[in-house]
Amino acid sequence: MKAIHPLSLGVLLGAAALSAAGQSLPPLPSGFQADPNLAQVQAPMRAAGTGDGTSGKKSNDNMSPCFSDPKVSLGYGWMLNPAAKTMVEMLLKAPEDPAVRSPAGYLDEPDGKRDYQGGVLEWRKQTWPVISGHPCKDSQVVFYQAKWTGYAGNKMISIGIYNLYNSKGQGQTWIDGYIGKLTAALGSK
Repeated sequence: MKAIHPLSLGVLLGAAALSAAGQSLPPLPSGFQADPNLAQVQAPMRAAGTGDGTSGKKSNDNMSPCFSDPKVSLGYGWMLNPAAKTMVEMLLKAPEDPAVRSPAGYLDEPDGKRDYQGGVLEWRKQTWPVISGHPCKDSQVVFYQAKWTGYAGNKMISIGIYNLYNSKGQGQTWIDGYIGKLTAALGSK
């Protein structure tokens, strides 16, 4: 099976289920709807006992009415990796990706990377301009992305949040809660 980069795991996660190793992942928070199509991507790893995960979306709270809500996404899971601890150490030493201006016009920039609860926590901030002349009180709209990568024994754990509107607070609460839930479900470090 081709190796999957640990930071890409959040994108590949499907509906939560019992893994072949007999470990059950915690459910998504209230309000998140799992995408059943993503479960097909996760099914071979789950069947082989090499990984498991879930991902879901919901509307952003307090979204600016002048900007389309892309929905906040939360995904988490694990994959077997005998070098999990070493991978996390390498990720911590790697520099953050630099700020870039996308072809769509938004600025994507680093917003913090650090050693966090036995893993690596990375935040990014996307600042979208609002079309001039639009009846909007905001001149820009901000979304946050977060990735936490850690390990439990020989398993890489990943938690990803995408398109979180305006504040990192709720995202940090989800990350903190799911680090504990996932490490408990998968065994201690």
